[in-house]
Amino acid sequence: MNCYLTSCLAGFMAFNEDLTLLDYELFPPSKISSRLSKIREGVLLVEEEALLNRIGKKCESVVIEVSKGASYYKHLKNSEKFEFESPSPGGEYLRANLTHILLQVGFIKTDQELKTRIHDIFTEVTLNQLRESSEAEDKLLIQAISSLDELDESIGKLAERIREWYAVHFPELDFVRSHEAYVNLVAQYGHRDQILQQDLSGFNIDIEESMGAEIEEEDILIIQGFAKSLKSLQESRESIENYVDTKMETIAPNLRDLAGSSLGAKMIAHVGSIKQLATFPSSTVQIMGAEKALFRHLKTGERPPKHGLIYQHPDVRGAKWWLRGKIARTLAAKISLAVRKDIFSGEFDPSIKESFLKRLETIEKENPFPKRTTKSKNKVVKSSPKQYKKYSKKKKKKKKKK
Repeated sequence: MNCYLTSCLAGFMAFNEDLTLLDYELFPPSKISSRLSKIREGVLLVEEEALLNRIGKKCESVVIEVSKGASYYKHLKNSEKFEFESPSPGGEYLRANLTHILLQVGFIKTDQELKTRIHDIFTEVTLNQLRESSEAEDKLLIQAISSLDELDESIGKLAERIREWYAVHFPELDFVRSHEAYVNLVAQYGHRDQILQQDLSGFNIDIEESMGAEIEEEDILIIQGFAKSLKSLQESRESIENYVDTKMETIAPNLRDLAGSSLGAKMIAHVGSIKQLATFPSSTVQIMGAEKALFRHLKTGERPPKHGLIYQHPDVRGAKWWLRGKIARTLAAKISLAVRKDIFSGEFDPSIKESFLKRLETIEKENPFPKRTTKSKNKVVKSSPKQYKKYSKKKKKKKKKK
């Protein structure tokens, strides 16, 4: 005898080959919403396992209507009898006669009660999903890294503004290249005479008088107040950066170790969640953030992008131009591995970064010079050191002639 196993909001139902209800296992009334959420996540429930163990003894084959793979059922008894089909005749029959079957198993007492139960159950499911989404730690991380990007943009613009403003009074202070140090000096001392009294040897400033204009005390106080506000923004940025680093250590320690806190958080923010990032293949991770260039390649036939967000990684950005594609591809593969390790085991594995660094050394040794394409035959040939020097000299001569 063949059997069909399917599920609905009440629980799991088993039908024989004549589509007669053979057996069933209902969800506990207080846990229906959580059970439905677990079914969507692909979890094997105790009710499904219990029903399969019972009908597996009676039936020659069991056709299961489910989105999960066969590997979820290998540990069960009689698993060799299980087949998978979606949709199945049993599932279609259940959905066509749902009210009648739920009355038969005692889930509802009247026809009118079904609509009310469906409404209440799925309202609770939706509320639980919203609650879980709002409580997810990666949502906090996404907001933090987005705030950090906006702060960087704002601080950069405001720092340029205060430099132009204060240069009217003390133009020589522009030799202080660090925005943070510049703002700190203005916020702490205000007047240029007080700044000149300090030890500025670390900034290569050695002057006794300034060519700047004399301004009123009122003007100094306004500029100093603006500098203090900007300094507080810089301190906020630092605290958020430390917060992002702490969150990444908790949520994705392997991704943090391999890509760094900032880049790892940006990749999570780009896709929406760390779980979503774990589902992406390494080829997608490699060009993530370069979608415009990818679509331009598909539309116009231009060269495809070699890297997206991962260009911010120092080993990619600092690599020689002919190695960046290879290093980006290797890094993307290791990032995919690191994220899946974070999601599915949560254990820190330092060997992921170690293997990446070893592969990086191998790439650099095997490709000391760029590859060239011969004009006669479209073959890619590795340049020797002498050929590379000749090629670079010819290139320089052409540039001079132009």
